[in-house]
Amino acid sequence: MNPRTACWLIFITLALTVPLPLLGPFPVLAPAVRYLLLATVTSSVALVEGASGPVPLILLLFAVHALVYLVLEWLVAALLARSLSRLTRPSRRLIVLTTCGFLFLMAITFNLYHMPFGTNPKANLFGLLS
Repeated sequence: MNPRTACWLIFITLALTVPLPLLGPFPVLAPAVRYLLLATVTSSVALVEGASGPVPLILLLFAVHALVYLVLEWLVAALLARSLSRLTRPSRRLIVLTTCGFLFLMAITFNLYHMPFGTNPKANLFGLLS
């Protein structure tokens, strides 16, 4: 596995699994992809219904969180991939795949995410993205 592939794999795993807080009136812990999804849905509501009332602020809240968290996760993934670049390909592949698999296993097994907008207030990765 080359360092670029390792970087992308680490980034996608971090974006899908790491619970991050939402700064605002709601006690939320969700991955950055969830904030990106909420920003996309809010922007479509703003386009269809019009951007009046609280919709622009909610869109800004979700979009800024998604952007900041995705950039930070990209930086972490790039630093990790760069630090692993000196290893041999088989050992790099083993470390990256084991770490990514462990993060996905934790996200699927335990209720790490707190979402006030979902059907369950606490959920695992499947409950969060459903």
